[in-house]
Amino acid sequence: MKSFLVKCVLALCITFCCLFYLDMMYEQKTESPLGEINVFQFIPNDIQIANVGSSHGQCDFNWNPLTKDRGISTFNFALTSQSYEYDYALINMHQDDFVEGSLLFIPVSYFSFNREATDPNDIEAISVRYYRLLSPQYNPDYSLYKDLVAIRFPVLSAGEKIFDLLKPPVTFPSLSENRPNIIYAAELSPEGTGGEAIPEDAGGEAATEQAPAQTPEELYGVETVQGFQAKGQARYERHFLNKEEYFETDKIQNLKNMIELCQKKGITPILITTPFTVYYNQYVSDEFLQGFYATIQSLTSAYGISYYDYSHDERFQTALQYFGDADHLNEEGANYFTNLLMEEIPELKAYLETH
Repeated sequence: MKSFLVKCVLALCITFCCLFYLDMMYEQKTESPLGEINVFQFIPNDIQIANVGSSHGQCDFNWNPLTKDRGISTFNFALTSQSYEYDYALINMHQDDFVEGSLLFIPVSYFSFNREATDPNDIEAISVRYYRLLSPQYNPDYSLYKDLVAIRFPVLSAGEKIFDLLKPPVTFPSLSENRPNIIYAAELSPEGTGGEAIPEDAGGEAATEQAPAQTPEELYGVETVQGFQAKGQARYERHFLNKEEYFETDKIQNLKNMIELCQKKGITPILITTPFTVYYNQYVSDEFLQGFYATIQSLTSAYGISYYDYSHDERFQTALQYFGDADHLNEEGANYFTNLLMEEIPELKAYLETH
């Protein structure tokens, strides 16, 4: 009997060693779709200014100059298609990393009170990435089976990708050696980098000043404008079609939970809607906007917090040099927008004047 138990333990150890080896080889030879979450390995423990959000938060805020030039501790918690449920989970897990009196920008997009992603494959991909970001007690969708099969030992769920073991290893940059590049790259959503090239003479403040005298077609070219029109319609269809309810109670409650957590921890929550182009806004009905703003108004009144709306800001709506697509800012736009926030948002301006 003793000999049998020893053999069983030995066989189990050999099995786990083989599994660990195969999994290590598989991860070295498979291109991971989770590259954007590498930045979460560098969350500071003294956060002063941060934001959450979906790709609108991910693309539209660039706090790097504040960190580099003024030593302000910042972090961008936003990820593509991230809901308030996961915004709250991330802030809840990292609540002790915020200093007293810190600021948290919470984007409110047209789809924030329902689910942006509706495709089951998209929903599953979104769920899986949080197994690498959240401890089990903070993960609202935690499953031990999924944790083991999809995260701890992804080779077990490889399917046809098991043949990737026959490929040469994929070379990834060193996180420690390339931290600035990884942080910068993680701020840009794949959806926000596909805009057509803008003529050099169309960018900058001078072009913005000339915009009232010229149509977007004259400034950027007919082909570019048509591209933004097509993207605007596509984004609208993704965010609005095939949805029975635009203002779901549980989504609103998730935002309330985050606001209450912030106020409990001495963090100032600031609601904000980021800039969109006219080619996205033109499809959004007045009826929807009435419900959208009424929902936000109920929250700002109940909690005594501020809301700032840049969705129809004339400095952005037709300034295509600032956009990657119809509703995401590009690098230049993110820099311009973040600089505007530092000048125009009273809470942020006051904080920077005293720090």
